[in-house]
Amino acid sequence: MGGASMLAEAVAVLTDAGRRFPSDEALHEALAEALSRAGDIEAALGLARAWAGSPWGPRFAFKLLRRQGRPAEAAQLESAIAASFPADPDLLEARAERARSSPEALLRAAEEVLSVDPAAMHAVYYKAVALAQLGRGEAAAELMGIGRFLSIASLPPGDAFGSEAAFRETLAKEIRGNPTLHADPVGHASRGGLRTRNFPLEGDRAAPELINAIRRAVSTYADGLFGDHPFVMARPARATFTPWALVFPTDGHQRLHHHPGRWLTGVYYVSVPQSECGLDAPAAGAIRVGGLPDWAGVKPPWPILTITPEPGMLLLFPSSVPHETVPNGIAGDRISVAFEVAAEH
Repeated sequence: MGGASMLAEAVAVLTDAGRRFPSDEALHEALAEALSRAGDIEAALGLARAWAGSPWGPRFAFKLLRRQGRPAEAAQLESAIAASFPADPDLLEARAERARSSPEALLRAAEEVLSVDPAAMHAVYYKAVALAQLGRGEAAAELMGIGRFLSIASLPPGDAFGSEAAFRETLAKEIRGNPTLHADPVGHASRGGLRTRNFPLEGDRAAPELINAIRRAVSTYADGLFGDHPFVMARPARATFTPWALVFPTDGHQRLHHHPGRWLTGVYYVSVPQSECGLDAPAAGAIRVGGLPDWAGVKPPWPILTITPEPGMLLLFPSSVPHETVPNGIAGDRISVAFEVAAEH
């Protein structure tokens, strides 16, 4: 069954259930999400507006309107979001967009969120940017914590596949054959690439093994954290783990971005096309960690790291750390599995 068919079936099932249980908030929220994923944006918004008296309705509509590039409509919901969810990541994103030319205002907005939720890593990102803009480079670099918290390691699979190469070959086939792969989803950083909606799928062999290995690596990483840095203090007692697979051809890449509302971000490289670039040229598909957007108007007061991906490599870093990728520039696909760890609410 293709991705569109799976979504259509989900919408049909949830719609029927919604008729049977008209007062079930969680059910209608799930239906709104399914409608938005299926591309029926107006139906999703209509359902969210019908639940305007419930906290999830305005919050869902606010996020969806922003993802759809409709900021004026989203702005009408800001007061409702601020009243119920003052540390909401999308709310801070909206306020940060208006404060780009005023580092003082950006700093105030970030610190306001941190006063409510000291573990809000999206506010840590904007506070670090504002500090950099204000010339407080040392404090900004300490807060961003790239050198301290970036982990680069090899992640070998189990023995079930005989070799690492056989494991990754099977994994690549599963990802290429995933029917939920879709191009450049709205609201995401991917450009010229494909991303799965659902991963792993029932029947996959290598993907579940990879996810288990990543979970173990994340647990080991978290257990090794210490100190009073906001990232350490934000370590969730209970967490959600959300993985997805990515396929980037020659010109595919990801824009500079961070992951609002999440704690830890990571990527595992399944396959990487062989580069024939010279020693002074950017490696094909490299990931750059630590850049700042042009609107910041300053260079980062911390080092920007350019990491050449290799099959089997696992990267872990705080979700507040900005990152982007370089296009392959050569024939072949770069296949990876990215993931987010967030506090479970």
